[in-house]
Amino acid sequence: VTSPAGRQRVDARAVVLATGARERPRPARMIPGDRPAGVLTTGQLQNLVHVQHRPVGERAVVVGSELVSWSAVLTLREAGCATALMTTEHDRPESYAAFTVPGRIGLGVNVARNCRVVRIIGKDQVRAVELLHLRTGARRVFPCDTVVFTGDWIPDHELARLRGIEIDRGHKGPVVDTALRTSADGIFAVGNLLHPVDTADIASLDGRHAADHVQRYLGGGDRIVPGVRLMVDHPFTWVSPGVIRPGDPAPARSRVLLWSAEYRALPRVVVRQGGDVVTRRRLPWPVSPGRVFRIPFGLLEAVRIDAGDVSISLD
Repeated sequence: VTSPAGRQRVDARAVVLATGARERPRPARMIPGDRPAGVLTTGQLQNLVHVQHRPVGERAVVVGSELVSWSAVLTLREAGCATALMTTEHDRPESYAAFTVPGRIGLGVNVARNCRVVRIIGKDQVRAVELLHLRTGARRVFPCDTVVFTGDWIPDHELARLRGIEIDRGHKGPVVDTALRTSADGIFAVGNLLHPVDTADIASLDGRHAADHVQRYLGGGDRIVPGVRLMVDHPFTWVSPGVIRPGDPAPARSRVLLWSAEYRALPRVVVRQGGDVVTRRRLPWPVSPGRVFRIPFGLLEAVRIDAGDVSISLD
């Protein structure tokens, strides 16, 4: 994006990174066993069915129980493949009850909780998977001819890394402030590159939010001042945006996005700075693994720029 003629900085250029995220395939999840056909991610499955119009198997195991996992179930159904089992390593499915309950009842999908796929069995084609119950240690072999790995997201961050942009240790995408600026001058980032993974409407709102700040940068009116870093503590694994600067606007939809490793029905969010609690508030919506948790930006209004890093956690 270049600034129009007549503006203060006619030579200014801005780049917006919107490369999204992808699911980790089997090798990245380090699941041992044979190397047969029939092992897919949701993206590979959808390409196979909707683009190539090729058949899949007849009996599938879907690894994961997020929103996209149910999308995989529907794609399998369209291809004539029944989902015999869905697995999750957590105490409860990660997706909303509005998806899980109809899926279990209407589609007849059983969800195995506290369960992990630890081995894939089959020579030319998947024949079965070995399942481990994480609480009891019991193992069983479950017959199937298709395995679909869903969720477990990682940003497509290669361009950002090649440019030397600072990468967040938690979500593995670029560190941005509330204006969606990265650590590189003139480079902004939006969407699931920053919060892997949220729904498409939230990603599009990021783009709308960034547009105003890109225009300000191109016009020469974008002045960056030192800010304070946002960090997370248990059970959160990442937060976006990661920097607050004085004078900057609130983030898109005035929400800070976090990812949790645990379920809490009525979470009480705690904001600390320099070891002191600056905000403690109970929120009426649950925090759950497998989906983004949103907190109002107003919970950070007591943060001071000169008092050190900010940590967000739960009581």
